[in-house]
Amino acid sequence: METIAFDELSTLEVPSAALRSSLGKIASALAKVGTAGTDARTAVDELRTSLRAAAAQSVKSARTLAKFDEINRLAAPAAEKATPKTNAAANKTGGSTRKTGSSRSKAKADGEVGIWQAALQTLRDAWDGFWLYLQSYYGPAIAAWQAAWEQIKQTALAVWEPVRAAALELWNGALQPLADFLLTVFLPGVANSFSQAFAPILGGTISAAMTILGNLFVWLCGLVGELVNTVVQPALALLLQIWQGVMDGIAAAWQTYGQPILDGLVQAFQGLTGLLTALWQTVLQPVLTDLISLIGTLWSEHLQPLWQQVTLALGAVMNLVLTVWNTVFMPLATWLVTTLGPVAAQVFNGVASVVGVAFGLVADAVNIGLTILQGLADFLTAVLQGRWTTAWNTMAATVTAVWGKITSTIQSAVSGILSVVRGMVSGIQSAINGLLAGIGSVRSAAGGALRSLANHSLTRGLPMVAGLEDLPVPALAQGAVIPPNRKFLALLGDQGAGTNVEAPLSTIRQAMAEVLSGWNSSGDGQPINVYIGEELLDSVIANSERRRSLRSGGR
Repeated sequence: METIAFDELSTLEVPSAALRSSLGKIASALAKVGTAGTDARTAVDELRTSLRAAAAQSVKSARTLAKFDEINRLAAPAAEKATPKTNAAANKTGGSTRKTGSSRSKAKADGEVGIWQAALQTLRDAWDGFWLYLQSYYGPAIAAWQAAWEQIKQTALAVWEPVRAAALELWNGALQPLADFLLTVFLPGVANSFSQAFAPILGGTISAAMTILGNLFVWLCGLVGELVNTVVQPALALLLQIWQGVMDGIAAAWQTYGQPILDGLVQAFQGLTGLLTALWQTVLQPVLTDLISLIGTLWSEHLQPLWQQVTLALGAVMNLVLTVWNTVFMPLATWLVTTLGPVAAQVFNGVASVVGVAFGLVADAVNIGLTILQGLADFLTAVLQGRWTTAWNTMAATVTAVWGKITSTIQSAVSGILSVVRGMVSGIQSAINGLLAGIGSVRSAAGGALRSLANHSLTRGLPMVAGLEDLPVPALAQGAVIPPNRKFLALLGDQGAGTNVEAPLSTIRQAMAEVLSGWNSSGDGQPINVYIGEELLDSVIANSERRRSLRSGGR
């Protein structure tokens, strides 16, 4: 007899478990406002998947039951041969039974699918209500964040291409060659030279250190043994005796005063709670309540307007600072860098050359001193060992080497000083030329600014004067003779002393005539002194007549 395993029936529990999980997630999502939308969507997707799996499994179950009915029909082939009429009737009965079982399974599966479809529709309605709630009450916030995201996206798309091009150029032009140089030339060179220099030193040093440490360990072992036997063990015995005495004293004191101390602690805690309760009810609570009310009034009436004004003032100041930076300091910094940058580079190169020459002299001097020290050490070593020939040969070689290094140092110093002097002269000349060019450009810019100010700025600042834009405006005027029908605007009152009078020529003549008439009609008999410069008018006329007479041959 053949055994048939219905694997499809064993998997019917999977959709129901998934459905329970999705329903639990939906309940959790509805309980949380912040993450309800995301959780509800996930739960709906899982419920949809579970419903599809349940429908497919129901169809498989119906097919399996139909197969099971067919197998039951084929259970007794011998009886079918003996009674064909009876088997035919049984076949008819089995067919009707199979059809009835298939119909019942299909109806059951359709009923389950309908139930879950109704649950899915309910969840969709709940999600639509939740989304409508968000749009109704959080519409401005959603619109603001959507606008901000759109602005960020547009800005990112605008700056991405230049950033990408600059990054590729930086990588291909600088970083990748630098990385190749570091990985293939610099780092291997550093590691190889360091290893060749310090490996022998490290080997010898570690060997000597191991010998010293071995001897030190042997000595310490003997010393520690004597210390343990003569000091540590007696000290521990004494410490144990002291500890036991201290513990006996604590036990005796607890037996006498332990319970009273505990009772006193309980009473003290109860009194402390009563004190804190009275302090809260009579002092802290009224003070905090009044303070909250006072802070609310202060904020609504004073601090909030102050904060708004502070933010506006900060915005205005920041705008001013950025405007000054972009219109004044940035052009000035750019001009300084372009004008004085090459000069600074030349000066730095000159200073670096001086420092290099100085360090070279110091290094050569130290080298000479070390050479002398090495020669003396080798000479004394050979003398102490009795090798006199080697000692004198060493001394002669040392003197020769020192003399050669001294001459080489002097030649290098002289050539370095000459190159430094030439570089400094060239740098000074370039600096002077750059400063003169900069001063000339600044003077030209200042002259243009003053002319622009005289021709435009002052007239724009005085819109109430008709026709003022057509007037020449000489600043710091010391005086002028103005012909008729010629418009003229001067800056008056700029003299250091005296009174500045501006009037038509006829008015000035009339004033002088009135002054002279006043002198003549005063009747005091005093002459009127008229000066030309620092001389009286009659003296000037007499001197002129005398010079004319001398030129004509008279006296």
